[in-house]
Amino acid sequence: MSYRRKKKSNKSFIITIILLIILIFTSNMSEGLVKAGNNLTNTIFEPINKVSYAISSEIINAVEDTFGSKNTRSELEKMKAENNKLLKENANLSEIINREDYLKAERNAIENSDYNYIKAQIINSDVNSMHESFFIDKGKNDGIRVNDVVLQAIGNTDYSSAVIGKIVSVNDTTAEVETIKNSSNDVSFVNSRSGDYGVIDDYKNKTISGYMLEVDSDVKDSDILLTSGIGGVYPKGLYLGKISNVNMSNDSLRKNITVDSPVDFSHLYRVLILQNKGGTK
Repeated sequence: MSYRRKKKSNKSFIITIILLIILIFTSNMSEGLVKAGNNLTNTIFEPINKVSYAISSEIINAVEDTFGSKNTRSELEKMKAENNKLLKENANLSEIINREDYLKAERNAIENSDYNYIKAQIINSDVNSMHESFFIDKGKNDGIRVNDVVLQAIGNTDYSSAVIGKIVSVNDTTAEVETIKNSSNDVSFVNSRSGDYGVIDDYKNKTISGYMLEVDSDVKDSDILLTSGIGGVYPKGLYLGKISNVNMSNDSLRKNITVDSPVDFSHLYRVLILQNKGGTK
């Protein structure tokens, strides 16, 4: 009986030892598997992580190159503001230079003319209407009268000024000018080369046009046109412009011409008023 209990006890002990060995082996094996799994995971994902990091870095660099960092954007905004200021100053300087050229031409026109001029400033507020009419800052109080002729200094060596139009209404301190581009303001001219006469009577598509009084008139491109003096408003010999085109009407009964005026009707600044002794108050 005692032998049996001893034998049974030995068997239990042996089984316990075997279970402990199996448990220890299993534990070591699990740790190895975990390490192996970690190594496998690192092996698989490490290249992916490297690629992801590289792409992320490139994207960040691209964004900073395109939009700049916060400090860079601040500097760019500052530079833009300074650039806009310089552009504005340059525009103002260009305007002064352009006006200086005009003022020189104006002085030359006054000094080299037998006429007496009154200088006037354009005060018209609608740029689009300046082609046909505008207002000046001189009126009755300055001696301005209806039908006084309005000119612009052009700095031409042969002709120091060119016709703009005439005064059509006068107030105490202002006056209205109607240009030669106005359809109601027909201007009689003479060809300085041939002596043939014609009339400026239309303005379309930014082109001054007219016709010759005689169909067989001797006229060609680049001929110079001057006021004829006919009509009593524009004195004879004032410069109008050059002929740029000559063509016959469809029925061949009229010889048409187009004229290039040296006056820039879109950028008028100051004008010269040639007083007409025959004018009315």
